[in-house]
Amino acid sequence: MIKNILFHFKGWIGGFLIMSLFRLNRQKLVNSEIMEEIISSGKSIIICCWHGRLLFPFYFFRKKGFYALAGLHRDAEIISKIGSKMGWNMIRGSSSKKGKEAYGEIVQRLKESGIIVGLTPDGPKGPRLKAKRGTVRAAQETGTVIIPVSGQSNRRWEVINWDVLVIPKPFGRSVFVFGEPLIVTKNDDIDEINNELEKRLISVQEQADELIDNKI
Repeated sequence: MIKNILFHFKGWIGGFLIMSLFRLNRQKLVNSEIMEEIISSGKSIIICCWHGRLLFPFYFFRKKGFYALAGLHRDAEIISKIGSKMGWNMIRGSSSKKGKEAYGEIVQRLKESGIIVGLTPDGPKGPRLKAKRGTVRAAQETGTVIIPVSGQSNRRWEVINWDVLVIPKPFGRSVFVFGEPLIVTKNDDIDEINNELEKRLISVQEQADELIDNKI
C-alpha cells in the first residue's frame, strides 16, 4: 500500500512522507567520524549501501546536494522523485538503458574534488546482496574512497519485490551506521575488491540490525 502511495503522489508528497517518518523516530549515528575525516581531506566519496536500505542515506544526507544513481524502471522512478525532493541530484540510467551515459556522468563528477555520490551496487534489479562491478570500477578510475553504510529501524514496513525495502514506521528507533572505508587503486584485482565490498556491506548491515535488536 505505501509503495503505491509513494508512486501515485509522484515523489513530492512521497519525499515529505519519508522525511516525516524518519523525523518521528529517535535516531542514532554510529561511526560518523569516518566520513567526516575523509570529507575534510577533500577526497571524493562513494556512499555505498544495499538497495533495501537506501532510504537511510537518502534521509541522513538530505539537502546536501549529493549525487545518486537511479534506474529507469517504475520502482526507480519512485526513488528518483523521492531523492530529488530530499535534495539529491539524481543521475538516471541502468545496465540495460543509458548505462554508459550514467556511468560517464558519475565518473566525471567523482573526478572533481570533494564530490559525493550514492550507489546501490546490487541495484536496480538484483540479485540481492550481490555487488555489480560498476561501483569498484568507478572508484578505481577516479581514486575515490568507498564508504559502506546501512541503517535499520525497529518499527518498519518492508516492501518486498526482488529485495526488501525498509521504510521506518512512526515512533520507533532508527540507526545509521558507517562501515570501514574501502580504498581502491588501479592495480587492484576488481573481483577481489568487489568481493571485499560485498563483505563490508553485509557487515555494516548486520551491525545496524544488531544495534536495533539490542535496543540502542
